[in-house]
Amino acid sequence: MAFSFGRMKSAAMGQLALGTLPIAIDFGASSLKVLQLEGGEAPSLIAAAAVEVPDNIRHDAGKRFAFQFQALPKLIRSAGFKGRRAMCAIPAAHMFCKHMQFPRAEGVELKSLVEAAVHQHLACPPEALIYRHVPVEGAQPVGSGAGKTEVICLAAAREMVGRMMIALREARLECVGMHPEFSTTMAAFAHINRRADDAHLATLYLDLAHGTTKVAIGHGTNLVFAKTVPMAGAEFDEAVARALDVQIVEARARRLSAAELVAHPAPSPKTPGAAGLALMNAGRRRTAESDEPGQADATVAVEDERRIGLPAPGASGDVLSQPPATVSTEEFDLCDQLEVLTDEVAGCLRYYEAIFPGRKVQRAILFGGESRHRGLCQQVARRIRLAAQVADPVARMARTGHEACIGVDFSQPQPGWTVAFGLSLCPPDL
Repeated sequence: MAFSFGRMKSAAMGQLALGTLPIAIDFGASSLKVLQLEGGEAPSLIAAAAVEVPDNIRHDAGKRFAFQFQALPKLIRSAGFKGRRAMCAIPAAHMFCKHMQFPRAEGVELKSLVEAAVHQHLACPPEALIYRHVPVEGAQPVGSGAGKTEVICLAAAREMVGRMMIALREARLECVGMHPEFSTTMAAFAHINRRADDAHLATLYLDLAHGTTKVAIGHGTNLVFAKTVPMAGAEFDEAVARALDVQIVEARARRLSAAELVAHPAPSPKTPGAAGLALMNAGRRRTAESDEPGQADATVAVEDERRIGLPAPGASGDVLSQPPATVSTEEFDLCDQLEVLTDEVAGCLRYYEAIFPGRKVQRAILFGGESRHRGLCQQVARRIRLAAQVADPVARMARTGHEACIGVDFSQPQPGWTVAFGLSLCPPDL
């Protein structure tokens, strides 16, 4: 099944006027998050609930899913969710994601080429997978890919998706949508890409999470690059545990207690009139500038947004303008893990520049639970040589302060809720 982020944007924008949106369910590596919004220019909160996954089963996907599936019915009953319609985010760690090139052949469906290539690559029966693909508009595959179409190929095990749908039925919910995390990212930030000039603006979206790091690059609302990197918070915890010879639970506590947090604008406990999240300020540019048509327009789009003069709701300033912080301490050293992570991100940027000659990514938006840690964000920003802001799109959500919120405090920045928030804005696709 193919999908278009252009069509997704149109559907999502139309859906915002339809009132109560489906319940969004994020089966994350460290927690199960459930969110429901009321549609509108500034989506308003109906209810939210979360439960942490016990540390001793986070590394075991089977036990983790079993725990979350069992916890879901109680979590749904714990807050004032409306209706039975629900959508799930397909965990990135359990999705195949790879850029491939296919010949442009008249009369041959791209969908069939993708399915044939993916199941051969994974060496599994074609019926065992659910497929999706995103043609990369404007890409120029290099080398042997010249003259071909660049495609982001995605696939998930049909059995796992089936188990998620059964879990929803057992919670007395009707599943009306299943979306990859990359699509939830584009939906979460669609409101900062609504102007015509934004189509020329290349943005790096970096989801620094517990289980995986997701790298996405968009031209406006169009996804043009996607990759899942296995280095994330869990690997940091394991490194600390080895260095200190302690259990994972203590290692995480020691790591987090040593972390200095990113400074965000002071949050408001109530935001009944939340405005749309302003376009991120990309004040620092790469040293190399492009003369490609459209690049100057993108610069104007960023610079012009400074007329607002106010920080975007929930967005930090440039992390490199904040006091320097470190990720390692005298007790433990995470330099090797950081090098792997930043090398992966830098490699993603090089691939993007190879398929889009003359273009550069102009801004970086960091989110996910690990993005709260200033030292980590600063290490990434220095390595990729981009202005980087930590964004909490949930901050644009209108709320009175009286909504049912179980296991989450929205008066504080919650960049780890970006997947659930974006999923809420995705259109039903089942």
